Amino acid sequence: MKIVKLLPSNSPIKLKIDLENMPVSVFRRLLVPADINMMQLHYVIQLAMGWEFAHLFQFTDKKFSGSIVVKIPYEDDLDYMDNIVKPEKTSLKRTFQELRDGKPFYYEYDFGDSWLHKITFQKPLKKDLETFSGVPVCVDAFGKCPPEDVGGPWGYTDFLDAINIKKHPEHEEFREWAGLKPKEKYDETYVNLDSVNKSLREYATAKDWNASSDNYFS
Repeated sequence: MKIVKLLPSNSPIKLKIDLENMPVSVFRRLLVPADINMMQLHYVIQLAMGWEFAHLFQFTDKKFSGSIVVKIPYEDDLDYMDNIVKPEKTSLKRTFQELRDGKPFYYEYDFGDSWLHKITFQKPLKKDLETFSGVPVCVDAFGKCPPEDVGGPWGYTDFLDAINIKKHPEHEEFREWAGLKPKEKYDETYVNLDSVNKSLREYATAKDWNASSDNYFS
């Protein structure tokens, strides 16, 4: 008889978030509270990845034409409201983990650049349970977050070519746009995990933790 070890009731949910179609690997592994809602998860992803809360977003159960769509409704969505759920009204655990048997789902940020993140559920390790203190924490990371408005994964590929090739016709223009100092190198693999987790701790204890999507852009 196989013995199944149950996790404690206050155990975190562990997620791996992969930014898709990238020229270099960009991922984050996160531990989040089991009662987190999708608005809160949006904030956590923004902070963990390094995005700047500058664009709209959505969570879907499938990469394209999802039957579950979690987003902030806007004017273009008026004809599809029956298929849209507000993020603060949606539970990560119930909607995306339990009802879908833990299958991967997707987070899209900036519908122009279309940054698509694949989110996979993972089993927390013993070390994770010891690390988790009740607030979101990033336990593993690789890859710098691309600059906002760079043109999506393909624009980022062009950006890296221009940054890394001195004879590229747009080398100096892209360096200036990225705010790089003379002789400063752009390390597309670097992540400051301490800084990420400091931001996550601050968010988890701020009033924005329970923010409504109605006030997102106000």
